[in-house]
Amino acid sequence: MAANAEPSLPMIILQVIESLAVVAATLVAVLGIGSWRAEVRGRREYELAEEVLALFYEAKDRIKFIRNPWTMTGEGRTRKPREGEPEEAKDALDQAHVVFERYDKCRETFLRLHTLRFRFMATFGAEYEKPFEDLSKVVGEIFSAVAALGILWRPRFDKFTTPEQDKERMAVVKEHEEVIWRDIGDPDETLKSVDDAIAEIEPKCRQILERKPGWLDSVFGWFK
Repeated sequence: MAANAEPSLPMIILQVIESLAVVAATLVAVLGIGSWRAEVRGRREYELAEEVLALFYEAKDRIKFIRNPWTMTGEGRTRKPREGEPEEAKDALDQAHVVFERYDKCRETFLRLHTLRFRFMATFGAEYEKPFEDLSKVVGEIFSAVAALGILWRPRFDKFTTPEQDKERMAVVKEHEEVIWRDIGDPDETLKSVDDAIAEIEPKCRQILERKPGWLDSVFGWFK
């Protein structure tokens, strides 16, 4: 009896087939998991890009609403006037206060964008922080203009104000009002800043939304 007999050819072939089957099964499992990972990652990137781009569009619409020069009856009346405030100043400050009232109605859009900014940067790169910052800067400038008007209108009715000082002050008032209220017809620098922010974020979002996954995504999804 040959205890140490060499395995026969059929046995060798069978062992090779079994080994290949194990390798094939492992490869299928790896590709399957890799495909699943790539699909999940791709779906998350798609959803993030879609929501961010939609929110930028929505923010532009909200800013146009906030800066609409036409006010509804009762808007701005939540502001508490100062004691002895002249009627002309009251009307102007009430109108400026409309900005805060309108912002409160749509603050969720801007808060959501602020939250998603960090996810977007973590996913696609820190260089995409700028469009978010530029949009926030626009909102901040609007609020700053409102605050400045509150200060500028006080000396406007001071009996010690000279005509020349009054003229200079009203020129500054006009500059701030142009930031607060959307300029119908003439170039609107505030709205242009919003469009510029959208123009920066849109190409990256479009790239993700229009991306077509290839077979390499499945293979390399496991290793990402």
